[in-house]
Amino acid sequence: MMPKTPSVILREELAKRQLELLDIYHGKEKDIIRVKDKMSGKVFLYETKTFVRDMDKDRITELANNIQEKLKELVSKK
Repeated sequence: MMPKTPSVILREELAKRQLELLDIYHGKEKDIIRVKDKMSGKVFLYETKTFVRDMDKDRITELANNIQEKLKELVSKK
């Protein structure tokens, strides 16, 4: 079995949180992740500090948690 790529791991981690990874846009110094909240159907953009492809599994899990927290903040403000 091939090792999972960082984007596959991120997709799985987000799915555990009722979030769907739509796209990862690669910038010059960071990535922008497009995520859909499965509960509300809303789509959000999340800017990373580094490239997803350079992250290990622990960092990706942390990233998924950060995305979930950020979305909770955005949803609760409305």
